[in-house]
Parts: sequence; structure tokens; C-alpha cells
Amino acid sequence: MATTDSALPAHATGAHPGGERLSVAGRVESWIIDGKRAQYGTSILRILLGLCAMAIVVTNFGDRRYIWGTASGWAQPYRDDSIWNFWLFRFFGAGDPDPLLAAKLIVFAVFGALMVLGWRTRFVTLVTLLMFTSLAALGPTSSDSADNAMRIMLIYSLFTDGSLKWSLDARRRRRITERTGPRRALVPAWFGTIVHNLAVVAIGAQVIIIYLIAGVAKARGPLWQNGTAIYYPMHSENFSPWPALNSLLVSNDMMVHLISWGSVAIQVIFPLLLLNRWTRKLAVLGMIGMHAGIGIFLGLSVFSLAMVAADVIFLRDSTIDGALSWLRRRRESARNA
Repeated sequence: MATTDSALPAHATGAHPGGERLSVAGRVESWIIDGKRAQYGTSILRILLGLCAMAIVVTNFGDRRYIWGTASGWAQPYRDDSIWNFWLFRFFGAGDPDPLLAAKLIVFAVFGALMVLGWRTRFVTLVTLLMFTSLAALGPTSSDSADNAMRIMLIYSLFTDGSLKWSLDARRRRRITERTGPRRALVPAWFGTIVHNLAVVAIGAQVIIIYLIAGVAKARGPLWQNGTAIYYPMHSENFSPWPALNSLLVSNDMMVHLISWGSVAIQVIFPLLLLNRWTRKLAVLGMIGMHAGIGIFLGLSVFSLAMVAADVIFLRDSTIDGALSWLRRRRESARNA
């Protein structure tokens, strides 16, 4: 059944709760102060960033000595020039003996798991950010664009309430409210709402800037213009976790051209696609698909997870609520069949 305007929240229709239409400035003000936006998006962001931290440890644990440990002296000149080379980011140290390094990596993975679970979310996010930055500074040549993307998203996540959905924090707050009633917060609710929503805006703006700059830069490159750009990294040993699968994908010239031109097109027009709710869904799904391909075919899994985490910030809570309701109905129909 189609959803009518009367069934939509006031900020979605441009109407004030009192019924009158709002100006553009009024709608912006209402969006910022009338409730926390992107509750699912910020929660998914938290979960995927936690998974990124765990993935870094799992995928590199066997080579830890050569990347960050006692056998990584070759990277010292890069560490000396790192902008992160100061006391705040010294959790990991190049002189750590292997047992200590292994223990610290396990601690880092545990904090990633706590982010996924949503336990004491802001504190855990801050500690994860500090540990991740320390680790990236220790092995500056072992990472890719993932370290920048993940660090930026972790910083913004500190200002969002990423525990609103699917978290132990949300369950704890709900139980306390049921048992003792609402508790008085140290920070006024309106202030927390504004900070959360401005952080959501900052994440969205950062993603738009990343895609727009990347798309324009690609469009100026001759390999992207002639549609053959993805062919070459697909055959690089550094970016071929599944060589046979990569070869199969690029064996078709038309597929190579479509993927090359398509990735440029969706990045360049991404801001425009966000202006309509239907094209917004297509844009987010397209970006998720593109990053899933990067993670699978080029092996940049952490970078892909970090960017997918940021992409979902553009999905409205009502959209995800609708999708979850549809899944529940399908599950109940299958159970009753």
C-alpha cells in the first residue's frame, strides 16, 4: 500500500508538527533539532568500523612482526616522518617483543568487537581510534586509503550516538528506563541531538567530497576515458586475491568498459542522485556494490567496509524500517507456509 504524506514524519513532508508548511530554513532547523537522524545509519557505521578493526588484526596477525614488530625496522624512516608520531599514539611500539605485540593486537580486536556489540560506545570508539592511529603510524607502508577513510569515520563517530540501534547500550538504557523511569542526563537532550545530527551532516559531506574529487580525477585520466582503467589493477599481483576470478571478470571487453565508465559516472553524479529519495537509494546501492567489488576483486576489504559504513548514512531510518518490516513479513509468511 502506498504511503501517504499524512503517514510520514513532519520533517519528511516539509510540514511543521502544527500543520503549517516550513520554509527551507525552517526545514533545515527542524531536521537538526527535532530528533536524531540516521539512527540505523550511524549504528551500521559503528558495527562496520568495529569489523574493520577486527579484520585488520585477523588478516595481518601472521605477518605482524614484519609489518609492525621487531622485523619491521625497514619502515623506521617512514615512521620518523609520520605526522602521528607523538605520545598520544604510542600504544603500539616498534620495539615491542612479539608476545607483547600479539597481546596488544588482540586488545585492539577486542575493542573492535565491543564496537560491534555497542558496549560503552563512545569510550570504546575513542580508544579504538587511538589504537588504530597508533597501528597505522607504526606500519605506514602496509596500509592503503583504508587508514584515512577509517580514521576520518572514527573521528566523526565520536560525535554521533551510534548506539541507538542494535547495541548493548540501547538495551541497557531501555532496561533502566523500564525499571526506574527516565534518568536525568549530564548533557541536555537537545544538545546531544544537535551534535549527533551535525556529525551526520559532516559524514555525508565528507563522503560527497571523496566521491566527487575521485570521480573528477578519474574522468581526467586517459585510461578511464577510454574505458580500460580497471583492466590493469585486476592483473596486478598486489590487488589480485582471486586471480582466476579477476581474469574471468576482465575477459569481456564490454564488462571492462562498463565498470570503468560506470564507476566514474556514479561518483561524479552521486551528489545529484541524493536529491531525490528514489535515486538516493540507487546511488547508495550502487556505491555499496562498487565497494563490494573493490573489496572482493582488489582485496581492499578494510577500505571497502569503511566506505560502505559511510554510504549507509544516506539511507533514511524510514527506508530501513520499511525494509526490516518487509523482511519480517517474508519470514512470517515462510514460517506459516
